[in-house]
Amino acid sequence: MSTNNKNENVLQETLIVLFYFFLIALVVTAVSACGGSSKSNTPDQSVSVPDSQGGGETPTEEQAEFTLVSEILLSAPGAANASETYESIENVFGEGSIEAPDLFVGDHTSTPHILEETDSVVGPHFVFLAHRDDDFNKGVQSDRQRNEIKTYDKSDDEVLGFEGDTMQFEWYFYVASDMSLTSKFSHFFQLKARNDSEDNSNGNDDQPVITLSAVEKDSSGKELQVRHSVGFNSDGSRTSDVYLVRANWSDIADEWVKVSVQATFLDEGNFTMQITRVSDDATIVDINETNIDMWRGVSNEDFIRPKWGIYRSTAEIDKLRQQEERVKFANFVIRKGTL
Repeated sequence: MSTNNKNENVLQETLIVLFYFFLIALVVTAVSACGGSSKSNTPDQSVSVPDSQGGGETPTEEQAEFTLVSEILLSAPGAANASETYESIENVFGEGSIEAPDLFVGDHTSTPHILEETDSVVGPHFVFLAHRDDDFNKGVQSDRQRNEIKTYDKSDDEVLGFEGDTMQFEWYFYVASDMSLTSKFSHFFQLKARNDSEDNSNGNDDQPVITLSAVEKDSSGKELQVRHSVGFNSDGSRTSDVYLVRANWSDIADEWVKVSVQATFLDEGNFTMQITRVSDDATIVDINETNIDMWRGVSNEDFIRPKWGIYRSTAEIDKLRQQEERVKFANFVIRKGTL
């Protein structure tokens, strides 16, 4: 091949390469003009803030207004025996905070009534037991039986609600669909007042302020209830409870649910409660009450306290089965804060 032909071929190849570079430059310029840059101009999206349980839920409007002051946690430690379980509860709620039948002379002392188990949903948790024919009410045989844990006057102030305090209570809860109920009461959670003055001018501590309970209704079957009471009248007469919600037992039975409560303890206070099924995040109960009477005190020493467990009537004992009843609780949280 002649030298001139070689030069012509080299020139042609060079022109072809330059032409391709030119086309690539045009394409890049066009894409950039259409906004195809790898750096997006879309505003940053909000990032969900984890709660104290490690979840990723974005706080609700009510939660966002709550400024945390203190937080107390009670979780099942995975103890090997009941004495370790009871010790773990009293380390948080205070000595004497357990009202189980096995702790009272003359009651059902032969077996522990708060055990621990574990599962794949909540991990280690407490199991509260009830026995129809054997359990009494703190050693007294009457028309009711009790197996509860509570905060009380020997507990730290962080777990007691004084006048004006805003508190949050959270826990996980499990009941079985075949648990026997009566038309009377089976309480699982209460907000109770402590008022030792015997002064009924602002209610007293006989009736719970808030109760999470269940009954057997003749016409509609089992029912989960949240009830509110304003306490005794000034003349000492008892008032009637007000139903804040009445839900189907089947909506929570055989499922772990998460219960979240926020309360401001004033004569014109606030109360919210959400019960959410863990398996599908369905909301079963959603209460938001404002200007609701949440205070029973008459002195600076009075307070509101939480209670959890099984506290039930035996007035209709034939409706209760002889088999051991089991109610499960996990991961109690008590917070104080400001709004």
